[in-house]
Amino acid sequence: MTSDTFNGARLETLRHIHGLTQRQLGERIGVTQSQLSRLERGDTPLSAELATVASEAFSEPLRFFQVPPSVATAGPVAFRRKAAMRAPERDRVTALYQEASRAFAHVSEASGYHEFVSDFGGRFDDPAGAAAAVRAEVGLAGEQPVRNVTRLLERLGIGVVSDLEADHEDESRGDVSGITIPFKHNRRPLVATLSIGRGDVQRLTIAHELGHLILDRDAPTVSCSTRSPQEQAAFALGRALLMPPSVLTTRVSESSTLKQLLELKSEFGMSVGAIVYYANRLGAITDARARTLQIQIASRGWREREPVDVTPEKPMLLRQAMAKVYPAGTVARASHDLGIEPSRLRRWLGEDAVSVRDDVRPASNVTRMRFR
Repeated sequence: MTSDTFNGARLETLRHIHGLTQRQLGERIGVTQSQLSRLERGDTPLSAELATVASEAFSEPLRFFQVPPSVATAGPVAFRRKAAMRAPERDRVTALYQEASRAFAHVSEASGYHEFVSDFGGRFDDPAGAAAAVRAEVGLAGEQPVRNVTRLLERLGIGVVSDLEADHEDESRGDVSGITIPFKHNRRPLVATLSIGRGDVQRLTIAHELGHLILDRDAPTVSCSTRSPQEQAAFALGRALLMPPSVLTTRVSESSTLKQLLELKSEFGMSVGAIVYYANRLGAITDARARTLQIQIASRGWREREPVDVTPEKPMLLRQAMAKVYPAGTVARASHDLGIEPSRLRRWLGEDAVSVRDDVRPASNVTRMRFR
């Protein structure tokens, strides 16, 4: 996980996490911008003395600066994001995700948990077919709802973090709601979400990121603009995973009301807005009916909050793996070994854990799943 030498590229990671320019970071640690640039590129070695200065200035473990490159942080990044995203926001979220991703990959492997197999025998021809293959893999019969999509991913070998960064008052820091890296050589991937208070939105975000992990595992790049074919395919897989297409074709029609759609929401945990869009895409309702329903949704103020609350899901796998690797249960020890600042690690473990073993218990209210 770490080496005895210091890695200058970690200064770039530090800079992105804290939202600093090279000039700003250089001023904090006493080097010029040109010196910092050489350190980040590896042209100049990072000394133990300078690493110590940076560690103390930003309260990062000294091991933070000894982390070597990892397959867990390689590959194209897939976001669920707003149409516009500023570069500093992208860089900060990516850096935080990569830190969480390498932590999960390490403890998942060290704990002996199984890897994620992304191709399922190469059975994926389209998003709906991919979703059906995943449902079959985990033993979901027919139109059975996914009771807990987070647990579904975890049982496939995918880590989930539901609170990648602390809440910020700055509205510009709300451009991203989900992130993953669909890289076929990383067999212990992570899906992370940010500041999602609605369970229905969280579930589709997580299912959508699974779509990227499966459909884009061989892609050299991932385009996440709202009209990108890759993004649309990931959402199509996510919707079909949560609610099989046959549900839409048999239970939604041109005469369906919002009340009837709320009943579907309560059963499948997908927002009414997403159901309307999904039904329109499948041809269950016309464009005109979809527009009418969306206008009704907006007029009722449902864009931000719909009736029928869906409880946000809480991940378990990262904490369970961490507890197995660190049986003494101290976050301080895990923080030191992983090179991750303690409060950041506690947030990823959930609910500001004091111990990696806090509240580790079997999952409940989860659809039974089986494996081959």
